[in-house]
Amino acid sequence: MDLIYGPVKSLRYGHTLGINLLGLEKVCSYNCVYCSLGPTVLTMNKVRKDYVFPTREEIKAAFKAYIAQSVPMEAIVISGNGEPTLYPDFDEAMKMILELRQEHLPAAKIIALSNGAHLDNKKVITGLNMIDERVIKVDAGNDVLLAKINDPLIRINMAKFLGGVRKLTDVTVQSMFFTGDFDNSQGDALDEWIEVIGMIKPKTIQLTTVTRATPVMPGLKPLDEDMLYSIAFKLKKRTTLEAQVFSAALKL
Repeated sequence: MDLIYGPVKSLRYGHTLGINLLGLEKVCSYNCVYCSLGPTVLTMNKVRKDYVFPTREEIKAAFKAYIAQSVPMEAIVISGNGEPTLYPDFDEAMKMILELRQEHLPAAKIIALSNGAHLDNKKVITGLNMIDERVIKVDAGNDVLLAKINDPLIRINMAKFLGGVRKLTDVTVQSMFFTGDFDNSQGDALDEWIEVIGMIKPKTIQLTTVTRATPVMPGLKPLDEDMLYSIAFKLKKRTTLEAQVFSAALKL
């Protein structure tokens, strides 16, 4: 994936410009069963010690070269090949992107997609709180399911995760539901997820399902739209929180 990519038509954000802070390889602290990028190969030790991230100057140059094409954009989405908050000096990268937005795309929102596993890092918290929207992944409601679904490569549990989320100005939650070889859409798995969402009290909740190949666990299957709306109904009944359902491909 290039450092700058798009425009991509997003169901949530319109025409988006993607920023990939991570370079060519997948750099992530999770190995989610549904990840369309395939298994996470790089260890966190390798990432921290040896991995060469793109410089801010390289990202800035790629941004300016892309914007020269005069493509209209409604949002700038920071995602890319894995977990963007692993970028060193994440706060300085966000500051740079804010400046680029102001100069070239002043009407565009800046949105970051994150697994929320690094919210114990002050630079990550500062950087995320600078921008317009923080979309945090919440696929599980307990430590056992977190380990099974997201397969973290770092030490993380629900208590630590929730403590980090509370440091954010506000948060949008994105949750992936699926069935097949593994199912997180019903029973205790769903009940405990609802409990966690009730504790977070996000400003927005986005319910999604798998829409692409899942090479990490190929036997996963998508939920139909009715099932996603059923989850949204149960969430509202128990917490009064409204959720948005996105059952088509979520391209960012």
